Amino acid sequence: MKSLRFWLLAAGFDLWWTLAVWGRESVEILLVIGALLMLYFTPAARRKWVIFAFVIGVAMDSLWCASGLLAFEQSQGVPVWMVALWLSFSAWWLWFYQQISLRWPWLILLGAVSGPLAYYIGMRFDAMYLLAPPWQVFSLMAVGWACFLPLISYGVRQPHVSKRSP
Repeated sequence: MKSLRFWLLAAGFDLWWTLAVWGRESVEILLVIGALLMLYFTPAARRKWVIFAFVIGVAMDSLWCASGLLAFEQSQGVPVWMVALWLSFSAWWLWFYQQISLRWPWLILLGAVSGPLAYYIGMRFDAMYLLAPPWQVFSLMAVGWACFLPLISYGVRQPHVSKRSP
């Protein structure tokens, strides 16, 4: 059974995501400050992986915007609130993954399902809209997230403890 801290942090990120997608520009300052605090409190050894995941995530959204698959409301590219959400997600996910330690097939499946689902819900909140047929957008997102989640999780695998003989 996971600790209360685990469940509170898991639910807390869901609330943070909802605040970001629902509030968008009206809570940008809060999101940026929160994201920077998450990065600050990330252990130093993990920060490079947080930055790596953040850059890949923003690049993925930028590619989808530039290729005409989707657009964010009131923005030509990836808006500031979404950039802050990416930094927050990257710091949170790398902590969360270390707690759950899923194997690669589960990471691929989780990415393929949860990534597009988050964008679908964001679309329902009017945070973004599709510029291409839904099947095309969500299929490409599923492939993107199926690659993204295992890739960023690579850096936080559980360290192997070597057994020494006396």
